[in-house]
Amino acid sequence: MKKETIDLDSLHQHDIKLLTALRKEKEDIESIAKRLGLSKDALIRSAFVLKDLGLVDIVEEAKVRYVITGEGNKNLREGFPEERLLSKDGTPVSSLSEEERRIGLQWAMKNGWVRIAEGKIKILSRPEKYDLREKLKAIEEGRDVDKETVKLLLQRKNIEETATKKFFVRITDLGMETAPSVMDRLDKEEINELTHSLITSGKWRNATFRKYNLRLKIERARKGAYHPVNEYIRQIREVFVSMGFEEMTGPEVDSAFWDFDALFTPQDHPARELQDTFYLENPEKFEYPEDVAERVKEIQEKAWKYKWDPEIPRQAVLRTHTTTLSAHTLVSLRKGKRSKPGKFFAIGRVYRNEATDFKHLAEFYQIEGIVAWKKATFRDLLGVLSAFYEKQGIKIRFRPHYFPYTEPSVEIDRWDEKRNQWIELAGAGILRPEVSLPLWGSYPVLAWGMSLERPLMNRLNLKDIRIPYQNDIYWIADSQI
Repeated sequence: MKKETIDLDSLHQHDIKLLTALRKEKEDIESIAKRLGLSKDALIRSAFVLKDLGLVDIVEEAKVRYVITGEGNKNLREGFPEERLLSKDGTPVSSLSEEERRIGLQWAMKNGWVRIAEGKIKILSRPEKYDLREKLKAIEEGRDVDKETVKLLLQRKNIEETATKKFFVRITDLGMETAPSVMDRLDKEEINELTHSLITSGKWRNATFRKYNLRLKIERARKGAYHPVNEYIRQIREVFVSMGFEEMTGPEVDSAFWDFDALFTPQDHPARELQDTFYLENPEKFEYPEDVAERVKEIQEKAWKYKWDPEIPRQAVLRTHTTTLSAHTLVSLRKGKRSKPGKFFAIGRVYRNEATDFKHLAEFYQIEGIVAWKKATFRDLLGVLSAFYEKQGIKIRFRPHYFPYTEPSVEIDRWDEKRNQWIELAGAGILRPEVSLPLWGSYPVLAWGMSLERPLMNRLNLKDIRIPYQNDIYWIADSQI
């Protein structure tokens, strides 16, 4: 860039101070900030302005360092799990803590410190100092440690890697030529913003205003955009409403009665275990309607041949499915003695206590629907679902299937043109009499449940179900459906 093409009038006072303070040798921005009495962030902005004009060069240097994690601090204070085993000669393996059994035992055996004899710990040797702990202490003190140890401590989550950037600035030949021409503005007061007080006081008449640099390249302004998940929910809601459905709403925190018992789930079913369901401490319990519970109890004791425990359904849970809303709705229909057919849908978050990966979430959306009509048939169910998917332009097929609280049941698959195969989409069926009779008092009820995220993944061509929830504003803006 030639000197005469540079718009020097648009330079800020900070830009001028930085330019006139630089030398040919590179200097880090923090040192310059201290020397000029300006903030580091302000000078970094000025440095990039000057760089765009070709007046300075910027050198970025990243420095990697390691910090001790909470796990590392614990091991520094108490010793690694394998070290703690050295005081447990003769202790049964079954009485060890989970950490000592899962981590400590394998490392102590690998180090040749212990062996297991008749289910008990047998100490073979005790080191005076544990090298791994000594090196962890060295990292804490800022000393260098060999790469293999660093790799091991990272794997064991005792340390974390952090990178800090340092900016160095050096004036260019063009900058050296340009600096003298702005020296006269170094201590001159300039106005960067026209304020109310400047106008009303009349000071603006004698003020020197800094000019705008109209040549600077700026980032393209992005318009506002709906989040793809919210937009898809809106589209699904619109389809159901156009078909005459009413929306169901209700709590995400509910009792186990509505989540399990009301849906004919036995009290010893594996789905009720902690590894599948989130149980709450506050609130810990909910009450449930005794009249409905009496009908549920009668059916469960007859069908499952056990004594129904009234305490278990009081447990507070994060709902594992939106079918809780269908259960609440059917009971309200019974109380209202509604005679006309009821068509309802819900789109809500549900929670499952499972590990997250590229195709599983612990918190996700479920689409729910029911039709309560005494004259309904299985053919009506297939017709409703066909119409629902046809409105979205999705090609489907039906397959016989099994679900716990519907009979008969059907699975819906969609045709995936990209993969050239059928993909599971939803499950549906007629609620079993054991579900609909205690709640609604009539039979049948058509019901279905479907995922929201998985068809959305197909529409956006995603391979990881977690992407929509990473809050990347650029992805959101570029991923409209």
